[in-house]
Amino acid sequence: MIKNNQGVTIVILVVAVVLLLILAGVGLNMSFSSVDKVKDSKLETELGMVRQAVTEQYWKASSVGKTGISMGEGNVSFWVGNRIMNFSEIDLPNKNTVKVTEESEAFFSKADSYAPVYQEDYYYRLMPTQLKEIGIQEAEATYVVNYATGEVYNETQKKDSKSQLLYLPQTNQKMTDALEKDDTFSDWNE
Repeated sequence: MIKNNQGVTIVILVVAVVLLLILAGVGLNMSFSSVDKVKDSKLETELGMVRQAVTEQYWKASSVGKTGISMGEGNVSFWVGNRIMNFSEIDLPNKNTVKVTEESEAFFSKADSYAPVYQEDYYYRLMPTQLKEIGIQEAEATYVVNYATGEVYNETQKKDSKSQLLYLPQTNQKMTDALEKDDTFSDWNE
């Protein structure tokens, strides 16, 4: 009687190893993209939190009529952060390394038209310790904000994993324009 030894051939073994490597590569790629999505989501959430805090500061200042103070009238305690005198002081990424959108293009182009008159017109740099003053406790990044327009830029990270600028553009108009149009309580004086 002849015995038939059927074992695993080297070809089958190589094919099995290649398939396992492909599956491992796909799994790793999916996990890395998931990690990037979580990091991007955290960065976007933090941008939104900073914008909310900046907006609240602006509304506090506007409620007591302290938004349109010119530079010669002294400091305003509502504007937390270090005033940026020239737009070139903002640490922007190289424009060629960012996916340029309409909003980011408008932000980059402000370098040509940055001419603040009032304290609210300036951009302010908020370090993590200064962010705590306006209610952001867990921030690790430095942000550049404009209180009047609600713009927020993450100066530490600069861009996300998809090379998009970590920037929330200004609201449609200055918040002061919205305040002037708000006549909700105008009937109280009548």
